[in-house]
Amino acid sequence: CRGGGHKRRYRLIDFKRRKDDIAASVVSIEYDPNRSCRIALLNYEDGTKSYILAPEGLKAGDAVISGENVEARVGNSMPLASIPLGLDIHNIEMQPNHGGQLCRSAGTKATLMAREKGWAQLLLPSGEIRRISDK
Repeated sequence: CRGGGHKRRYRLIDFKRRKDDIAASVVSIEYDPNRSCRIALLNYEDGTKSYILAPEGLKAGDAVISGENVEARVGNSMPLASIPLGLDIHNIEMQPNHGGQLCRSAGTKATLMAREKGWAQLLLPSGEIRRISDK
């Protein structure tokens, strides 16, 4: 007879990060049995809490923010048009407002290679170079 294993409580992850210009502090970095990467619990200034995928280098106590005109630091979220070229990024939306779909598992990252006429070129971990809308 086989055992059923441990129950996996599902944690809802905020893949869209639409709380623009509201600062949040990282409460903790946690293990999630449903995915390969760690997740970070954020506590926003307005009192709400949410989980995000934790990028490498993010730790408890760090401040993160999302928006168009924010500093390019670990944990911050911004449109591809605002990110400096050559930066490593993760949790990338393939289409605007669809939520992150690329580079979501542990240790994966894409590199922003170029920008032209509303499109951004990304070098994915597979070696593929892909064009994505930079909105």
